[in-house]
Amino acid sequence: MSSQICIKTDKSLQQLATEIRDLLSLPPFTLDSSAEEPYCQFDMLGMLVLIHKTTEEDRDPEVKDYPYSFDIQMSFTEHELDTDTMEYNLQSYYAQLLAFHLGVETACYEKKKVGQHWQIRYCFYSKNPKWDPNLLFGEPGWCPAVINGPPSAWRSIRSIFQ
Repeated sequence: MSSQICIKTDKSLQQLATEIRDLLSLPPFTLDSSAEEPYCQFDMLGMLVLIHKTTEEDRDPEVKDYPYSFDIQMSFTEHELDTDTMEYNLQSYYAQLLAFHLGVETACYEKKKVGQHWQIRYCFYSKNPKWDPNLLFGEPGWCPAVINGPPSAWRSIRSIFQ
């Protein structure tokens, strides 16, 4: 399984990758501009991070205007860890972290099983322009640093493995 966070910004791929690298203290990235769709790749300790533009036809309807994708794939071998659960639970954390520190809009999906089918919906995040770092939680005027937009409606998805 891999985690996918959709990113809405006017920044270039290289600028976005550089900002993410600096924020997450990642190693230098490889920019493959000769590929059909350019992408930046980070490899470290059993984890692969890809940042790339997605074509509009490859995007879900809820995120049609989110041109970038931040994908994390963990590939630990010879272990009994459930990395799928770990990756899934980290999606909203990274989506909020990127939205706050980079000033971009992000989206990631939630999933649930209903009967034999899966349903997904997207959750949306953006930096709160009214956030004041000088106000502590509980003080008058305090507001969260990241705004959670209303999630999309649940919709069924069909698995190709059914």
